Amino acid sequence: MRTPLLLVVITAVLVGGQEILKNPGFETLSDWDCWSIHCELTTDHHGGSHALSVTERKKYYQGPSQTVPTVEGRVYHVQAWVKMINDNSNIQHIELMVNHLLKNGHNNYDTVSAQVPISTRSGWVFLSGEMVVPRGLKRSLLYFQGPEPGLGFLVDDASMTEMHIDNNNWVAEANARIDKIRKSNIHVKVSTDNGMDPSSVTVEITQKKHLFPFGTAVVASSMGKDNSGSEQKYRQFIFDNYNWVVLENSLKWPSMERTRGHVDYATSETAIRRLKSHGIKVRGHNLIWGASQQFTPSWLLPLPQNEIQAEVNKHIKNTVTHFKGLVEHWDVNNELLHGQYYENKFHDPDYTKKIFRLVHQYDPDVKLFLNDYNVVSGGGYTEAYLSQAKDFKASNTYLGGMGVQCHFSSQPIPMLIKQKLDRLAEAGVPLWATELDVMSDDEHQRADQYETAYRMLFSHPAVEGILTWGFWSQHHWRGEAAALVSGPEFRVNAAGKRVLHLMNQEWRTNDSRPLSQSSSYTVRGFHGDYEVKVKVNGHTVQTKQITLGKSDTNLNLHVQGGH
Repeated sequence: MRTPLLLVVITAVLVGGQEILKNPGFETLSDWDCWSIHCELTTDHHGGSHALSVTERKKYYQGPSQTVPTVEGRVYHVQAWVKMINDNSNIQHIELMVNHLLKNGHNNYDTVSAQVPISTRSGWVFLSGEMVVPRGLKRSLLYFQGPEPGLGFLVDDASMTEMHIDNNNWVAEANARIDKIRKSNIHVKVSTDNGMDPSSVTVEITQKKHLFPFGTAVVASSMGKDNSGSEQKYRQFIFDNYNWVVLENSLKWPSMERTRGHVDYATSETAIRRLKSHGIKVRGHNLIWGASQQFTPSWLLPLPQNEIQAEVNKHIKNTVTHFKGLVEHWDVNNELLHGQYYENKFHDPDYTKKIFRLVHQYDPDVKLFLNDYNVVSGGGYTEAYLSQAKDFKASNTYLGGMGVQCHFSSQPIPMLIKQKLDRLAEAGVPLWATELDVMSDDEHQRADQYETAYRMLFSHPAVEGILTWGFWSQHHWRGEAAALVSGPEFRVNAAGKRVLHLMNQEWRTNDSRPLSQSSSYTVRGFHGDYEVKVKVNGHTVQTKQITLGKSDTNLNLHVQGGH
């Protein structure tokens, strides 16, 4: 497993203050609690002279721990080096955790960093991540967990320091990046017949559509209905504001094939064809979801191993073939970092790689994605996701992109978002924010949170699309607290108005000017489709359609006399 040394360089800019941990180098046994497990010093170390050996673990959550002095609302960088002592046949992971005990008695568990897969072959592996301390804190406990009971590991060179992440110029810096990567020049040159008064000529340039994918998750069954009321408003909102969507549940295997051999393609296909008739592209989500057996069809679980293998292959072949040309992407095995049901079932750590190749065989044109959470909005799995993507890319799996889900449970922090996106971009494949949402009961605060997330994502050069995981409270897995549109009355709330303003006003280009100012000029425009009108004395005499991509566009117009 590759050692992510670059992160040390990146975080060095953001990390300040003194070391918080006691005995971070594990040169003695002091200050670390090894309750119900066996800990001893070993000379197999990463740094210094010793490391801590952790054995006799009876529960996955058992590992050395230390109560740490944190301050609510502040951000901390935590890191450590770990090494497995022994293996079994299952894929293992290891996590650097913090349990924030709140004054109300609740426990807030935060995965600061995780690595998967990890084995004795991995050698010393780096864990590195950040945590935001919640309000109402009583105390914080740092600890290691993850490998199955009976498996031991070494820990060395841990560290915890407060991060200084404030940047009052982040909006201006993000806007500068947006201008650079999301816009190009339209060079306009207008000529007129002799004798025509230039002051009578006006050129209007109006952006009609984004090239950048702005999208949302949608309920497929609602797309196929023609009923009136709020469902009709739901569809129209999608048609009016998005150019990409993802079907929330209908393409998932348990939804399509609730009973073995009875497959429902119609619900998804009807929705997709209707969306495509409005010029909207569709992501396929997902072919299999092996994070846990609960995400597989219930009828599949009791089958013999060879039948499970055959059913998976049949499902892949039939689904990919049926929707060939209808979907642009496939999330192949959803949330692979967080569980490896098929890998462990078949005792094959490369099983998902084979599925990627199988999908490519049936549809060489569709782009194949990994898709996972806690890689940007939290960041505990950022390093693991980068390692996984590099591994897939180097293994001839036809990896076309990385889905970063972006389910924020607290205020998005601009500099942390950028840092994580920078890190993931090192994989060298496009990043898509596939499942963006934020949470706040205050719709105005929610608006600020959505704006922060959108602006940081849109301003990053590796991000090639942004999709929210729904927008209407009636069809949102997080309900009103994450919604852009509220209630059966279909009210566009403050968060919705803010997002629409970004997409449809701030990040669209419209220009109108009289020819008397200049017959040759340049408009800096967002990439997209444009309608250009030439008017003489207020009357349209010429209309052109142009598309502005990443290269400059020359627009030559000639206005004839007599109009």
